[in-house]
This record gives sequence, structure tokens and C-alpha cells, in this order.
Amino acid sequence: MAERVVFADTEKAIVDFLAAELAAVSDIAEVVTQVPDIRPPRMVRVTRDDRRARLDREDREGRRGAHLILDRPRMVFECTDDSGTAAGLASLVRSIITAAAPGYVGATWCDAVEDAGLENDTDPATDRPRYVFVADMYVRGETLA
Repeated sequence: MAERVVFADTEKAIVDFLAAELAAVSDIAEVVTQVPDIRPPRMVRVTRDDRRARLDREDREGRRGAHLILDRPRMVFECTDDSGTAAGLASLVRSIITAAAPGYVGATWCDAVEDAGLENDTDPATDRPRYVFVADMYVRGETLA
């Protein structure tokens, strides 16, 4: 019988980790997975979107490779700031996330982070500045006994 591997909730682990790291540098940005009804003036929305194309072997051939203990969530960080410094917030978030590996992101071990880029993506609904940072994170699962 094959080993059973479970993975932690990556979104929650990153939200908690990023909120603590931003607080450590006295940044007031709120880190969320869903935009609240009353939108905060400075915010980072964290989502997992594995459907975004990676343009590598995994997407071309549908293979994950031999390392089934690893998960590779594609994380999307939408950074907004009503004072006009969304680019600065995105740059800060990018530096925190890319420096996180190798190491723990909360209780989850992260082997590596691949930076997939930063994009100026003005919010079409509100016309507010928004920068989107995308990263692939190689995280380890735990085997079930």
C-alpha cells in the first residue's frame, strides 16, 4: 500500500506567517483570504490558484514527479493600498515570501519558493491600484501512520 501524505492548509499558514512578519516591521496591512465587507485601506489577499499555468513539465505533461511528499501550491498575493503605495507593499511581501525558504512558514516546512513575477493589475471594479505577486512554494506534507 502506498504511503498517505497530507498537506497543511497552505493559505492559512501563509496568512498567519505573513501577518506576523508584516507586524514585525510595523506594517499595518491586513492579511486576508477573502476581502471583508468593509475593505481595509491597506491589504494583502492571499489565495491558492493552482490553475494558473506554470508552463513547465507538470502543466505540459500532467506529471508531478517522483517527490510525492512535496506539494507545490501556486500562491497569489494581491496587494492594495488606498494611499497609493501598493507597489511598495507588494515589494515588501515579495521579499518576505522569497526569504521564507528554506524554513518554516508557520508549522509547515517550505523547501523552496519560485518567484513567478509581479504585475501591476489595477482593480477593474474599483479602479484602485493593485499589484499581484505570484509564487510557487514547495511545501512538505506529513505521512500518515
